[in-house]
Amino acid sequence: MPSAERPGVPRARTSLAWQRSAFGFVTLAGIVLSVAAHREAPSLIAVSAALAMAAVAVWRQGRRAYERPEVEAQPRAVGLVAVATALAALAAAVIVVLHL
Repeated sequence: MPSAERPGVPRARTSLAWQRSAFGFVTLAGIVLSVAAHREAPSLIAVSAALAMAAVAVWRQGRRAYERPEVEAQPRAVGLVAVATALAALAAAVIVVLHL
């Protein structure tokens, strides 16, 4: 049975998912930067920059996924986003525990 969706909808949905992930990293980078400014913790600027770079990488991956003619499985990219998310959670836990 053929799919009821219009052509291109899965590709757009995949791209939007990558954009949401990138937005999450950018938001977290802004929060860490704000904490760095309010707590006078310049070491957190590096963490914020790393999160911003992760956001750019995720956004670019989403653009590449959208430009492909078909939606394909991307296990490596998804794995890298999972690792980046785990590292961001670890950084947040360290910030909270050490009161940086």
